[in-house]
Amino acid sequence: MHVSRTVSEHVEGLRRGELRVSRCGACGVPAFPPPRLCPRCGAADAATWFTASGRGVLWSVAVFHRTYLPEHPAPYPVAVVELVEGPRLVATLTDPTVPVGCAVIAEIDARADPPRIAFRPDDHEGAAR
Repeated sequence: MHVSRTVSEHVEGLRRGELRVSRCGACGVPAFPPPRLCPRCGAADAATWFTASGRGVLWSVAVFHRTYLPEHPAPYPVAVVELVEGPRLVATLTDPTVPVGCAVIAEIDARADPPRIAFRPDDHEGAAR
């Protein structure tokens, strides 16, 4: 499978069981995927990578009723999760009944090709902001 150079660090991190995301190396604003120009300071190609905790808050969810990829047969929930470190990720949910605003944590399937992330409810106190 071809992986864009822009997110290759993210995918390689998933293969190691790590959730790698980016932030601007000049001003620190988190962004994923890494933008060509930082939305805050305008620095060009300044992304640096770090390992995120995998904890966040469910920001939005929709259930897809059409199969787009064989590894995701419909219906399946697609979520936008805001990580505690700041960036938002699009991923699946382990349970489509998780309410928006719920604290969630990432589960990484490093053996899948490509590796995948699914979020599940996080019972850890203080996980949400």
